Amino acid sequence: MAIEKVTLVYIEGSLRKISKTLAKCCESGAFHINPPPDTSGTDFTAKIMKDKGVYERMIKRTKAIAESVGVKLDDKVQHDDIEYNTSTDFKDYLDSVDNMQKDLADEKLRLSSELRSKSAIYHNLLRFQGLDADISELLSCRYVKARFGRIPNGSIRKLSFYDDRMFFFYPFEKKENFTWCLYITPTDEKNSTDYLFNSLGFERTELPDYLKGNSDQAANKLLEEMDSDLERMNAIEEELKKIADSEGAKLSKVYAKLKVINSSYELRTNVTAFDNKFHFSGYIPSREKKRFSELMADVGDVTVTYRETTPDDTSAPVILKNNRLFRPFEMFVKMYGLPAANGIDPTPIVAITYMLLYGMMFGDVGQGICIMLLGLLLTKFTKAGLAPIITRIGFSSTVFGFVYGSVFGNEELLKDFAIFRFPPIYSLFYKEPPEDVFQASTLFLIMALIVGIVLILLTMIINIIVSLKMRDLESGIFGASGICGFVLYASLIAGFGCSLALGIQIMNPLYVVCLIVLPLALIFFKEPLLHLMETHGLKQGTRAANGGNVNTGLKAKLAAMNESGASAPEKKSVGMFIIEGVIDLFETCLTYVTNTMSYLRIGGFILSHAGLMLVFSIIAGMFDGVGSIIVLIVGNIFVTGFEGFIVGIQVLRLEFYELFSRYFKSGGIPFKSVSANIKA
Repeated sequence: MAIEKVTLVYIEGSLRKISKTLAKCCESGAFHINPPPDTSGTDFTAKIMKDKGVYERMIKRTKAIAESVGVKLDDKVQHDDIEYNTSTDFKDYLDSVDNMQKDLADEKLRLSSELRSKSAIYHNLLRFQGLDADISELLSCRYVKARFGRIPNGSIRKLSFYDDRMFFFYPFEKKENFTWCLYITPTDEKNSTDYLFNSLGFERTELPDYLKGNSDQAANKLLEEMDSDLERMNAIEEELKKIADSEGAKLSKVYAKLKVINSSYELRTNVTAFDNKFHFSGYIPSREKKRFSELMADVGDVTVTYRETTPDDTSAPVILKNNRLFRPFEMFVKMYGLPAANGIDPTPIVAITYMLLYGMMFGDVGQGICIMLLGLLLTKFTKAGLAPIITRIGFSSTVFGFVYGSVFGNEELLKDFAIFRFPPIYSLFYKEPPEDVFQASTLFLIMALIVGIVLILLTMIINIIVSLKMRDLESGIFGASGICGFVLYASLIAGFGCSLALGIQIMNPLYVVCLIVLPLALIFFKEPLLHLMETHGLKQGTRAANGGNVNTGLKAKLAAMNESGASAPEKKSVGMFIIEGVIDLFETCLTYVTNTMSYLRIGGFILSHAGLMLVFSIIAGMFDGVGSIIVLIVGNIFVTGFEGFIVGIQVLRLEFYELFSRYFKSGGIPFKSVSANIKA
C-alpha cells in the first residue's frame, strides 16, 4: 500500500545488439525508458537513433522483392547472423537482390499482361469462326467500317424494319439470349448505323487490327504467340526460383530484422549512439532486478548498471502498489494526478474514506445488496474499472443500512439495530429514543460535523508527514494544513467544542495566545521565517505539487542563475506584505469554516434518502395489492440509481476538494512499460 520502489538501469553495448536489447526490454514487461539526455551547450555530442521512415520503406521494398521471386517471408525467424545494423547496410543488400530479379520480374509482369490480353482476344475470335475475310484488312478499310459484337436475339427480327438503311449484317455463333455478329456500313453512314444498333442492344467487341488472316488463321497465330510467351514465362520463373533458393532464407531474416528495428522505433528515439555503442537508461521495479538481469544476459556484449533511487530522485516514475481491496480506487487517484515519486500513495486513504462516506450517506441494507450484486455482475462480465468500486461501496452501504436500521427504506424490520435508538447514543441529545431518522436529524448532522473534523485533522497530519518528507517547509510547518494550521484548527475546535457541548471554558488568555494567536502569527510571517531558516542551512526541497519534474539540466541552470543573482527574490514593500498576509490569514480561516461545514452534506443525504423512500411509501399506500408492490419496486430502483449516483459524485467531490487539496502532492510520472510487436 505504497509507491513501489524502482531501480535506475543504465544500458550500453555494441550497436549491432541494439534491436535485441530493446526487444528484451519489451519482453520484460517491466522497463520504463527515459528520454535521451540533453547534451546541448556541452562539448559532448551523441546521435539520436531515428530511422522510422527509412525502415518502413525498406520493409515494403523487401515484401515487393519477395513477392516477385516467390519467397514467403517469416518475421518470426531468428536473425542473429544478419550483421546489417544501418539503413545503408540494408539498402545495399536489397539493391543487390533487386538488381538480380528486377529485369526478370518486369519481363514476367509484361508477359503476364500480354497473355491475359491475347487470351481474351483468342476467346473472342472463337465466337466469329467462319469469317473468311482478312481481319486486319477488314478493320482497316477506308470507305467501310466493320463492327464485331453481340446483339439480343429478339432484336435480330427488328432489323427487317430497316432494309432501307445502308448496312450488311452477318450472324455467327448463336446463344440462348444473344447472337455474336458483324455488321458493315459505309463510313459516311457509320454514326447513324452505330446509333441504330446501339438502340437495339448491340454490345461491341474490340478486335485489334494487327490480326492477320481469317478468324481461324488469326486464332492459330495467337495460340503460337501465347505458347512462346508461356515458354518464356516458365524460363523466367526458373531463374527467379534460383534467386529465391539462394537468397530466400536471408531475405526472410533481413525482413524479420527490419520489422524488429521498425517496431522499436519509438524506443530507439530514446537511444543515443557514439563510439559505435548505444546508450540508454530507464527504470524497473526493484523486485524485477533479477529477472531483468537474466534477460539481458541472453543478449551478450551488453553492460547493465543498476542504481537504487533516492528520495531526491523526483524523475523516477511512479508505480502504485496496493492490495486487492484498495487497488480499484487507484482510478480515482490517477484522475486527480499521480503522487510525486518522493510522496506517498493516497489510495488506501481514498479507499477507506470513500467507502466510509458513501455508506454513511447512502445506508440501506436492501439497496446496498443490490448495488453490490450489480458490481459483482459488472466485474464478471465487463472490464469496467468502476465495477469493483461499485461492489465495495455496495457492501459499505449494506453495513450502514444495519446502523440506520433501513431495508429498502423500511425502518421497522431492523428497528433494534438502529444506532440512534441505542441509549448511550440518543441520551446525549434526546430524553426518549427517536422513532425514525427525521427525529434523529440533529444527531446525524452533529455526527457529520464530527466525521468532517476528524478527516480534516487526519489529512493535516498526513500533509505534515508528506511535506516534511519532501522538505517542503512552507507547506509542512507554516501552511494552512501544516503544523501551525493543525494547532490552530484543533485549538479552535477544542475550544468551541468544549464550550458548546460540555459547557467547559478552556479558551483562557494563555490558551488563546499560545494556541491561536501564535499559529496565526507564524502563518502571517512565514516568508521571513522561511528565509531565516534557509540562511541557517535549512533549505527547502523540490516541490512537486501541481505538475512536472525539473530535469537536471534545468536545475543546474536555475542554480547558476541564483548564484549570479539573476533570479533574486522579488522585494515587497511593508504595506504589500501586510495586505498579502491578512488576505492569506482570512482565506485560511474561511477555508476551515467552509471545509468543516461542507461535511454537513453527509447528514443531509441521510435525511434525503429517508425522505425519498417515505414519499414512495406514501404513494404505495394509495394502491392495493400488486399496485403497491410495483410502486415500491419502481421507487427503490429510482432511489438506488438516482440517489446512489448522486452520492457517488458528492463523495468524490469531498475526496478531491476537501481531502486531496490538503495533503496530496501531485507531479508523479506514470510508469509506462515499453512494448512493441517484436520478438528478440
